[in-house]
Amino acid sequence: MSFKKIKIINNQCGITLILTLIVMSLLLFLGTYFISFALTDLKISRSHAQAEQGYYLAEAGLHETMYKLKNDDSYRIPFETDPSWSTTLTRANVFGANDSYAVNIQNTGQAHAELSASSSIALFSSEVQRVTQTNVFKALGQSAVQDSAGYADGNVDISFSVVNFYDGSAHSNNDFNINGASTVRVDKDLNAVRNYIKSQFSTVTITGAIHSANNQPAAEPITMPAVDFDSASPNSYKNQAIASGSYYTANDFETLLRNNQNLTLNNAVTYVEGDVQIHGNQNLTVNGLLVVGRDLIVGKDLCWWWGFLQGRCGASSITVNHAAGQPSGILAKRKIYFESFSGAMDLNGVVYANDQLSVTGIPLGLTFNAHGGLIGRKLTITSVWRPINLYHDNAILTEVLGATEFSPVINVEHWEEEY
Repeated sequence: MSFKKIKIINNQCGITLILTLIVMSLLLFLGTYFISFALTDLKISRSHAQAEQGYYLAEAGLHETMYKLKNDDSYRIPFETDPSWSTTLTRANVFGANDSYAVNIQNTGQAHAELSASSSIALFSSEVQRVTQTNVFKALGQSAVQDSAGYADGNVDISFSVVNFYDGSAHSNNDFNINGASTVRVDKDLNAVRNYIKSQFSTVTITGAIHSANNQPAAEPITMPAVDFDSASPNSYKNQAIASGSYYTANDFETLLRNNQNLTLNNAVTYVEGDVQIHGNQNLTVNGLLVVGRDLIVGKDLCWWWGFLQGRCGASSITVNHAAGQPSGILAKRKIYFESFSGAMDLNGVVYANDQLSVTGIPLGLTFNAHGGLIGRKLTITSVWRPINLYHDNAILTEVLGATEFSPVINVEHWEEEY
């Protein structure tokens, strides 16, 4: 074989080797591309699957939150009572070991909230996140006296007074009389089934409207809500107090007051059979309900004497504290009088008299703030221009009187989703 032939054969082998390397490189590239494509497709497929799971995970968080807003008092009570309440509910390992959700609850009003649920699922070296949002609300029942900060089944008589009906209306099932250079503010409506009568020297500011027989249309009557003071039912206030050991005769309660100038009642319901007088520099704090079987008279006497040189003098004060979800206030089966030597009245609850409710003050002592509502067969206020501040609070009213309407479910207004 000649040298020339050997050279041709070597050249052919070199070309073949080069072509083989090119083909193998191409196959390797195509194989790598295919594997990469397959892995990417697998990741995308798993990501889509996990994203769907993430959506249901976030939705599960929303449903758990709505359940708690309906059934768990630690969520339900602030949701229904605190317009600015917010909190976060979290849960991990819901469907697996690497998933979790967090639901932010932000009240936008009383029993109105925005829920934002974010879910997270670990995927390879990253994670899938989904966010769902919804607005929820609960239709709270209105109290039996509707939006009234002050209510009377008969006349409302205001004379020589400064009276503010905040956050609500003022209602009379008969005549509404304002006399004696009084100053009255009503944040909503002034309602009288019969006539509204104002003296020319009085000033009345009403944000809403006047409804009366002489300012048509007249107000519709509102039935005075009933209170079960002492029926045979175990739910009557008397029997509740007996069951909890907080039932007193009038004499026993008088002794309790005399021995405790600064007395605090901590039971949910304290019931006194008979009349109660708060006088002689007495300071009474009620953490719940004080229920009186006859009349409650506050500040009739400056001094209280029970023996020779035994007694005390001064204006008397009452504080009623309210706990969310619990009834609070002062209820009397007959009359309630806040008289001339009443001191500081800070009443966070319902003040209810099945007969007359009267507030009388002198310029030297009385301060009167009631958050909830005043309810009486007849409402008379003569404060000698000391401010009487009445704040309507539907939650406090319904806790004592019950609600006329109630929605037991959370209503979803709309859903939104973010990826």
